[in-house]
Amino acid sequence: MQFPERLKRFLLVGSSAFVVNAALMVFFVEALGFVSPLMKNAANLAAMEISIFYNFLISRLWTWKDAPKKRQGRLAAQFVAFNVAAVAGVMIRIASFAVMESWQMHYLLNVTIGSGLAAAFDFVLYDRLIFKRAVPVKQQPNPIRPRPL
Repeated sequence: MQFPERLKRFLLVGSSAFVVNAALMVFFVEALGFVSPLMKNAANLAAMEISIFYNFLISRLWTWKDAPKKRQGRLAAQFVAFNVAAVAGVMIRIASFAVMESWQMHYLLNVTIGSGLAAAFDFVLYDRLIFKRAVPVKQQPNPIRPRPL
């Protein structure tokens, strides 16, 4: 799959994961009453992890469908690696959420900005570390090999 197509899929999956994240935030804050700053941060962490799990499944099945699949029993290990790679994005989102919460920014706008900041890091990490694709190596002529007669 070519880079532009993969990037489009990444953005679509990421956007849908954002919708999952935002819907969970609304549920936690509006329905469950997580209104204190501490509870909103807890809701943010829970919503992020659930949306990361969703993102992993869709990314593996669609965005990086051409990536080598892990053998049986390795799906859990790949998900753990996906989570580790997502730490950079999560750290960006947590830090930005705390800062923007102190500015009393609406929690949905806060989540939107943090998600956008993290997306660039996530794409590179997922593409290079988690869903490694076999990149064809350009064959170089071997100057030592004798020529046929």
